[in-house]
Amino acid sequence: MAVCCLLLGGVLAGCAPHREEASRYQAERLTEYHEHYHNPLLSPGAQFAVLPPAVQRTVRAEAGAASIDSIVKDTNGGELVYRIYFHSRGVDPPLYVAPDGTLLNPDLSVAIGAAQDTVGVLTGGPVTGITLSDLPPQVVKRIQERAPDAEISYINKEKQGDKVTYEVVFKDRMHPALRIAADGTVLSSDGPVRK
Repeated sequence: MAVCCLLLGGVLAGCAPHREEASRYQAERLTEYHEHYHNPLLSPGAQFAVLPPAVQRTVRAEAGAASIDSIVKDTNGGELVYRIYFHSRGVDPPLYVAPDGTLLNPDLSVAIGAAQDTVGVLTGGPVTGITLSDLPPQVVKRIQERAPDAEISYINKEKQGDKVTYEVVFKDRMHPALRIAADGTVLSSDGPVRK
């Protein structure tokens, strides 16, 4: 029995250096793996794809085909700002863009105001600008209440200060154009009509 214990002890003692070597090898492989694969799971292309359409248009207009490194969604004084960083930081400085597509200076003052959004819904044609799904739910509800069967010719988004209104023009003359505030209030030249 003593001989068996002595042999077993010798075998186990011989395995200990091999286990240490195997552990060290696994740690080296893990370090090597992390050196090669360390980027976040969200790519710049995926980040760009979820930006509001107005922000995407501004980035394309200003940066063209410049390669995006990262996009940071940030708030400053309660206002949302998108910071877009490029791979060639020495050549292409970061862009600062408001959610409505307004190009901002680095101090977040307005550099170039956003273009007015116009949506044209055409049968068989391309749809540009914002879509009905981009409108606030209250605005869509008012459109559906006032003209449930009408075909929309175009929608204008107008912004004055912090007030946003939508002008909805229909293809037929049976439905008059609607002017709707962002909260869903239907407006006329005399002021609010009713919700």
